[in-house]
This record gives sequence, C-alpha cells and structure tokens, in this order.
Amino acid sequence: MSLSIRHLSLLAFLTALLSPLGAQADAIPEPVRAFARDLLGEVDSDSVRATAVPQLYEVRFEGQFLYVTADGRHFVFGDLYESRSRTNLTEHSRRESRLDIVEAIDPDTFIVFAPAEIKHTVTVFTDVDCPYCAKLHQEVPELNALGVGIRYAAWPRTPPGTESYLRSESVWCASDPHQALTDAKAGRDIAPAQCENPVATHLEAGKQVGARGTPTMVTENGDLIGGYVPYRELVRRLESG
Repeated sequence: MSLSIRHLSLLAFLTALLSPLGAQADAIPEPVRAFARDLLGEVDSDSVRATAVPQLYEVRFEGQFLYVTADGRHFVFGDLYESRSRTNLTEHSRRESRLDIVEAIDPDTFIVFAPAEIKHTVTVFTDVDCPYCAKLHQEVPELNALGVGIRYAAWPRTPPGTESYLRSESVWCASDPHQALTDAKAGRDIAPAQCENPVATHLEAGKQVGARGTPTMVTENGDLIGGYVPYRELVRRLESG
C-alpha cells in the first residue's frame, strides 16, 4: 500500500478522533487564535484545531504540540491521552505532522532503492559517513526482496562546509547518485561534485520530524524509528502496522 493511501486513512482516523464535531477553522475561539498568534506570529488552518476534549484546542508549532483552553488563559505542554483506551492522542498528531513534512519533500530529490512491487515505503534520513547507516544500507537488498522500498533523504550530522556535509552534496550531485551513495557508505572515495541540491532542505525536514541522529526512519503511517533496526525487525514493525 502506498504512503499516500495510508496517509489518507490516517487523516480520516485523526479527523474523527481529534475533531469529533468537525470543527472548521472559523469555529476556533478568538482567544485561542490570539494565543496561537502570540506563539507563532501567524496561524494557518493546520496550526490550531479542536480536540476530543470540550473547550480544549491543540496548537501545533515547530513539530511540537500544546493544548490551550477556549478562553486562552491556560495551556498544557505535553501529551494528551484518552483515559479509557490509554490512546496517546498527541502521538497521532505527531504521526500526521511527520507525514505532512515528508510528503512536502520533492519526491524527485530522494535517492530511492525499491523493488518492482512495493509493499511498504520507509523514508530514511541518512548521513553518508554514519556506520549504522552503512549497516542499514547493506541490508537494503534484503528489504527490497521483502517488498520494502527505501527512499533516502540527506541528513549530514556536521554543519555546512564540513567534509561530511560536502560529501552528502557530492552524492546528491553525482551522475549516478545510487552508486555514489553506496560507495560513500562503503567508505570509498567519491568524486567531489556541486549542483543545486536538496541537502539543506532535507536537513531541515529531518529536524522537523524529530531526527536527533542517523539513521532516522519515518514509516508510511508516520511512526518515527531512531537508529539502526535489523531488517527482519523493521519488516515485522511495518507488517504489524
């Protein structure tokens, strides 16, 4: 199943769970809007919405979430749970946010390793010099054989202008990015190259989804997996949904 179809299913679920009254943007109380404007400077339609709790509204900012009362006088920074099911409603919002961020990346800027028939797609924020990223890359053939597509986004762990950052740019600017990425992860030299590249955009997107190191993976339902996971365990997680 493609990421976009799963995303639509997730959005439908979240709409029912977090906005049971189908509240539209113009239904948000003005004190809540004012609170959000003070926090964000400007408020778009996705930044504030009703929750399943009467008179409590969710505000999304910089990949984080807080909850403010309808009169705008009180807010809580933390996760919101449904007590009977113990469902973490904030984590559902995080998943939606991650998918929004990932899907906003130009798909042509990923370096993709995928089988002909794809069952699952995982977006991997990767550093070309990260040992655990290299270990994961060695298992891409096994993942592909099991129907898992891997699409790489650049996430250099060192600042612009450093050797590792420049190697990421060289990979994405190479005439054969797939081979250049494989060579870089194997510790082989790659030819320096410069072009208009997506490295800075990918890096910012990774920060927004919550990447703190590499590899960081975003699954097709918006889950975040930090660090290397053996391919069999990754497939098991994907199959379990």
